[in-house]
Amino acid sequence: MESLRNDAQRRILMGFFKTGPGEYGEGDEFLGLKVPQTREVVRLVWKDFPLNEIPELLMCRWHEVRLCGLLILVYKFEKLATKRLENTTEAIRGRDEIVNLYLQYAEQANNWDLVDLSVHKILGHWLLLPSNLGDRDYKIKVLDDLAQSPCLWKQRMSIVCSWKTSQQGDPTWCLRYAEFHIHDLMHKAAIKREQGQASLSLAEREQARLLAKAVGWMLREMGKRVSEDLLRDFLRQHAHEMPRTMLRYAIEKLPAPERQYWMAVPQTFTPATKSRPNRFAGIPVSQFVDMILKGDDEAMYYILHNRLSHQLRERYEAYQYHLYDYFEDIIDDFFLYLRENGRYPYESLKRLKNKDSFKSWLLNTFRNYLSNRAEAEETPLNICSSENSTDNTDASELSYEQKITIISHLIAYAHQVFFPRVRFIFLRSLLTLLNKKRAVPDKEMAEALDMTPLSYRVAVYRMKQNITMFRQRLLKGEKLRLDAEHIIMGEQINDDFEHLYPTLFRLYIQCIDTLKTSTAVKNLRQQYLEERGFAVHEPSPDSPTKISIHTFWEKFNRWIIT
Repeated sequence: MESLRNDAQRRILMGFFKTGPGEYGEGDEFLGLKVPQTREVVRLVWKDFPLNEIPELLMCRWHEVRLCGLLILVYKFEKLATKRLENTTEAIRGRDEIVNLYLQYAEQANNWDLVDLSVHKILGHWLLLPSNLGDRDYKIKVLDDLAQSPCLWKQRMSIVCSWKTSQQGDPTWCLRYAEFHIHDLMHKAAIKREQGQASLSLAEREQARLLAKAVGWMLREMGKRVSEDLLRDFLRQHAHEMPRTMLRYAIEKLPAPERQYWMAVPQTFTPATKSRPNRFAGIPVSQFVDMILKGDDEAMYYILHNRLSHQLRERYEAYQYHLYDYFEDIIDDFFLYLRENGRYPYESLKRLKNKDSFKSWLLNTFRNYLSNRAEAEETPLNICSSENSTDNTDASELSYEQKITIISHLIAYAHQVFFPRVRFIFLRSLLTLLNKKRAVPDKEMAEALDMTPLSYRVAVYRMKQNITMFRQRLLKGEKLRLDAEHIIMGEQINDDFEHLYPTLFRLYIQCIDTLKTSTAVKNLRQQYLEERGFAVHEPSPDSPTKISIHTFWEKFNRWIIT
């Protein structure tokens, strides 16, 4: 390859692949060979080239030599992936060895041509074939690690490998990592805005543009090879948050009037929240029906809060001036309506003959729900009235002492029966009800607890369900079975209810120490202390918090039923 060196072509390539200071290919060196010349060398040597000598090519300073090493891997992999060999033991073992080698030296594919000429033919093809390394979950983990890597070229690999899967009619890989990279690009831009920087640096803009082009390109290929309707469905969900470069690439093959329509969709900006691939990303909406019928609450949460959020918001905006609550609260209430409205597990879904109509069913149900709720909210809601409660006892007739007793026993019992993470969420929720200062956002708290925002919301929902059940039992006069330690705790809360806040805060701090993630939670509280001058939920020692039982009872009841 060095004997084919061309200095004139070398200078052209160094400019084309952005090798200058601060550019994405900074420091890369070229011999000046064109790709057909490199391929000719590969065709001469690949059959007899030992696999254990390929790392020497991949570590070479010359760009074209690294490409040669990658193309040798491609040729060897394709030989082992033929129909005749694809299921044989030796072929599977050989392909896995090539994939391991490719992943080990992934960072050496340090420009877009090195990635684009190799990843879909090795990693993308491997996704479709049997492997001894692991099942589909293992393959998802491999791609998740690439997608979340700080290395631009590994991020590009995670999406460009879906070119092969889309060619074979499987859109799930493309949709999964397109969604992740959209949110990741938004996260990085939001961080810059929060830091007061108007825009990304030149190098950061170039890298973001390279990734955006790759995502748009793969979405276009998915629409062309699999289904344009699936592409349109993805655009309806994400066009408002896609970078314009990505959107232009994705809609390139659509009719001109439709391209104009999508480009006119206004961009929206969201707060900086760290993104990671979700286990439901990339699954077609129609496939969620079976999961939901099995009682998978997280699947329905994902559909409402992620997949169809934009379309649900459009329907909400037509009614928002007639509703008391914000969109996120409405979505949570709608979930409860579906879950608890006498149809669980969504009995009406069993009657759907065509699962593709699930989305239409859900959107129409939401529109009817909003209409009914807007009509109902013309009359103010009385939280404690027996009309709006499933309790046999009229909660509004309880005496001051009875309310304190119920709250005291409820806190003690919840503290006794909940696992540490849910106990922490419960105590944090009570402190938030009592605290005039803003709480740490749920998404940040979920990350500190090593939970996804989705699983955090589901945990909150299930915790509220249990609290509602415990409360109803107490209202009926039933005694909750407490052990000796929690009997004492309930008595202490009952005896000194006016100082409930410091008592709850002490339990909250003790609960943090029982969490496996206590360090992350403490660091998050310390971060808020340094940034805002106070720790969230911290009671003031100078002015002990006095609790109004009437106010707390009203807030507590509204919290558990919404």
